[in-house]
Amino acid sequence: MTIYLTDWLMTSDISPEFAERVQTRHGSSWLLTWLPQRALSFEQAYAAMELDEILSDPRLVHDNAALIRAQQQVALVGLVWEQVVYLLAGRVEARLMEAQILQDAPGPEPAPGAIRSGSAA
Repeated sequence: MTIYLTDWLMTSDISPEFAERVQTRHGSSWLLTWLPQRALSFEQAYAAMELDEILSDPRLVHDNAALIRAQQQVALVGLVWEQVVYLLAGRVEARLMEAQILQDAPGPEPAPGAIRSGSAA
């Protein structure tokens, strides 16, 4: 698990979620893709990214140390455990539904007059 940092972005090597730094009248704050309505400090955003990584890694389901760390990060972000699980699970479900829709979407229609495979020319 690795969180990559720049001055304006935090990304993960195991999750598509990310945090982006935004400028405000009073300085800057961080917004997360899975928690966009809450402006966070750098420390809170990093904690939320670490939390997402812990909960996104199926190998850590039974790792008590990782789960204790996740609970500490939940408190730092100012949420409760159930909220975080609900929000992140909703993001995963939305991505799965989007992938299914894209997979089921018909391909582009051939241009008028184009020769189709199997048609007589």
